Amino acid sequence: MAQAKYLGLIVAVILVAAAAALLLTHHPAQPAQTTTTSMQHVKTIHVPVGVLVDLSGPTSGVGRDYAKGVEAGLKYFNEKGVYTRDGVRVVFDYWVRDYAYNPTRAETFYKEFRDKYGVWAIIGWGTADTEQLADSAARDHIAYFSASYSAKLVVKPYNFFPAPDYSTQACAAMKWIASRTRNARLVLLYDHNVAYSRSPIPAIKAYAPRLGIKIVGDVHLPLRATEADAEKAMREAMTKNPDYYWCGNTIRSCALAVKAAAKLGAKGMFVINVWGFDERFPKLAGRGAYGRAAGVSPFRYPEMAEDTPGYKVLTAAMKAAGYTRKDIGSMLRFEQGFLNVWLLVQAIERLNSTTLLKGKGEAIKEALESSCHGKPFTFGGLAPPARYCPGRHLPYTSVWIILLGKDGKLHAEGPINVTGFDCVKATLQSSGG
Repeated sequence: MAQAKYLGLIVAVILVAAAAALLLTHHPAQPAQTTTTSMQHVKTIHVPVGVLVDLSGPTSGVGRDYAKGVEAGLKYFNEKGVYTRDGVRVVFDYWVRDYAYNPTRAETFYKEFRDKYGVWAIIGWGTADTEQLADSAARDHIAYFSASYSAKLVVKPYNFFPAPDYSTQACAAMKWIASRTRNARLVLLYDHNVAYSRSPIPAIKAYAPRLGIKIVGDVHLPLRATEADAEKAMREAMTKNPDYYWCGNTIRSCALAVKAAAKLGAKGMFVINVWGFDERFPKLAGRGAYGRAAGVSPFRYPEMAEDTPGYKVLTAAMKAAGYTRKDIGSMLRFEQGFLNVWLLVQAIERLNSTTLLKGKGEAIKEALESSCHGKPFTFGGLAPPARYCPGRHLPYTSVWIILLGKDGKLHAEGPINVTGFDCVKATLQSSGG
């Protein structure tokens, strides 16, 4: 009888242990921490990170290589080793979700990241979804690194990116136009229904007239434009007789607009935002674009930065992730994804392990803002030094203009720095921000 009770007690203990183990596997929001045998000092900190990307939606043409850059960065730094200021190893646990550029799906995945995995940081993507989630990220103390450089995010306490905002970038483009052509006539070409495409328009409309640029047209060009859509938009734009066109969409529709301009015999030069122009543009737009298209970039193009330490880190990450150059359509997009991860890594390296474990996303935010009056974040020459001040996460205000020459090659001009006008403020005032 005593033996039976003893066996029953053993079975009960086993069942309780099994139930506890099952409960733990269903709570990945509590990241595992490997400790010493004395259980006093953490040896490894697992930092949970959510990744939102567009692999199948309307911006996937630039989103796929960005996503590869993000994943390559996370894999590379996990293998290379990331350490807190007091020498504790940090490992990134991450979950990637394709939300297809749908803000509703992005919100669903955000809740999954927060509630199921307890993420401390998110590497995100688009403008509409990132703006929509910014206040939630602040309430939940999740550091948010996006591929959207919207001016509205500059004043959000938990949003960061290693670039000037879209409005500041566009203002730099206006400054470049004014330096080339006095009293230039400008037509705006962009999708009137997409937050990303609309984002810098208020700043352009406020700043361009100060430079003597006359905006003579505001034409709708769908983000998912067909050849017919592009020709229709260009026929309308041509009637305004502009010297320049601002194209504010992603690369496919901007390339179609330039092709349509060549086909229709439209005069004028195209200046294209950061996501609408990269090293693929000459092939996509054709020879008719030679000498009449230029792109805005806050970053050094990889092919123009092969002598920099940052380029060596970038290509090492590419190889570590198992990619060859043929696997990546645009190294610039790959670089943009990688830089978001590199910024997160540098923030963590400024923290000690106790602060990171206690503060999580809030600690990462404070590490980033420590650069305001302290040491800036640097990217090995791929981008200018970045500083983030509380209440204003505008890391720098300069861009390069990448000109597609008549020789069919890309040439960098700049950097061009915006001073004397607050492009972020112009955008926020126009939208009631």
